[in-house]
Amino acid sequence: MAELLGVDAAKAPGLVRANRFPCRVSKVKGKYVASVADVMEAMGIDDPIVRTGDLLGGAEFARRWD
Repeated sequence: MAELLGVDAAKAPGLVRANRFPCRVSKVKGKYVASVADVMEAMGIDDPIVRTGDLLGGAEFARRWD
């Protein structure tokens, strides 16, 4: 996760403890974890949700070219 956000993996735990990591992080069973949505938001990737209407619209568009 740290590498995706441009953070040195060796420095990541210290940044988390100092509350300076680029996204929200929780400690679960002794390991630091972050949700995919939080990592994507920190990377500047908007809206990780795939909408059914967009998917169907794209399929319909592709059918026109078959």
